[in-house]
Amino acid sequence: MKTLLATLAAAVLFYLSQGLNELWFFAWIAPAPLLWLAYGEERAWRVLAASFIAFLAGMAFVIQCYAPVFPPKIVAVLSLMLAPSLIVFPFTVLFARLVQRRSKAWATLLAFPLAWTAAEFLISLLSLHGVYLSFANSQIGHPLTEQTASLFGMFAITFLICLFANAIAMLARAERGGRVAAAGGLAVCALALAFGAWRLSTPQAATVRVAAITSDVSLYSNDDVHQLPGAVALAERTAAAARDAAAKGARVIVTPEGGLIAKPSWRAAVLAPLQRVADDTHALVVAGLVVIARPGDNAIPSADFAVALRATQPPLFYAKRHLLLPLEDNFTPGHAPGLIGDGYAMAVCKDMDFPRTYVADARAGDIRLMAVPSGDLKLDGWMHGRLALMRGVENGFAVVRPANEGLVLIADAYGRVVARAPSARHGLSTVIVNVAPGPGATLYTRIGDVFAWACVGLTGLLALVALLQRRRAHP
Repeated sequence: MKTLLATLAAAVLFYLSQGLNELWFFAWIAPAPLLWLAYGEERAWRVLAASFIAFLAGMAFVIQCYAPVFPPKIVAVLSLMLAPSLIVFPFTVLFARLVQRRSKAWATLLAFPLAWTAAEFLISLLSLHGVYLSFANSQIGHPLTEQTASLFGMFAITFLICLFANAIAMLARAERGGRVAAAGGLAVCALALAFGAWRLSTPQAATVRVAAITSDVSLYSNDDVHQLPGAVALAERTAAAARDAAAKGARVIVTPEGGLIAKPSWRAAVLAPLQRVADDTHALVVAGLVVIARPGDNAIPSADFAVALRATQPPLFYAKRHLLLPLEDNFTPGHAPGLIGDGYAMAVCKDMDFPRTYVADARAGDIRLMAVPSGDLKLDGWMHGRLALMRGVENGFAVVRPANEGLVLIADAYGRVVARAPSARHGLSTVIVNVAPGPGATLYTRIGDVFAWACVGLTGLLALVALLQRRRAHP
């Protein structure tokens, strides 16, 4: 019965904290029932099965989110993102159990946080979906818990979540050495929150007025935009909204991913209305543009662009680097960062799922505000959009992210959401707010994934120590 109850409790807590819901605190205790079970006398295979089932049930939001949007084959492909985490997670719980039986309480306290943080990090290096399923994503939108990412990246937040859950499980087992170690773990979490409170109290730069424009027209929703007159008409409507936003004081104007559509020979005609807005108002316009090349046209391949339009300057193109496969396998990925200058940069949607990409970009140029043309898939507007906000906390830049079929998200460099609004359902809609550009490069920008690699190394060290202790016990 206790195995069943622990499985059910963990599954519910994972589901409520990781996906479409926003019960962020539940993430801090979700693994605790499984760890409590592992530290008892339950058989190892039961612990393994309970961890597998709880994690699988908790991640059911992936199917719930995308099944209404895509055919079963595509949903099956996207669901493969679960496989590595689903396989590895139960063994990190068993690893914690092994250390608990063969090492001291302090090693037990660290075993699960180190192992799961290391696993998340290594999976993110190999996955086509980056950090999409990281535990740390549950904390986005709650700035007090996000600030540790500015020191050591989002994997430090994963570590803290797991450390807290493990401390709770050890306290529940009420072993004397475990209680002392658990208290130390809780103290570390408290220090991290204190750092968050201090960082949030630091002064910000003067704000800049920004506008995010969304539309009910996209690459897949309207055949008219695949003809030149329709594509130009869409650009003219978008330019009118941009001009109106500039008249209301907007100095940075961002349109969604695929908000403009063109064939290679149309690019100049489609971009011309927005270029005139930039020329006349001296606002920076960052437009989402999908270029659809004809078969055999090698001059300009099909690609998903963000285009920076500045007064009296030629357009600056940035091609999306991380594609959503298999849906975007017709696009050619880019390779260069989207640096605009004067503290501005641009990215496209899924690019923001990859922390290492933006550590490199922030090192390459001073980034204070990131414009991110995006496209959501209806239910995943917050679940996916929030990842861009974490990149801002990690590297010290504000984020302006308009997304068709989802949400407009605008946040400062501390993860504080300045605007959150549904995208246009009919015609165009514009969100205009003031947001402070960020302070620029953080400690994490400078040191990169040192903390995550340390977790990998210390996990290996703990495993080695546990094996050596086993050999001494059984020569």
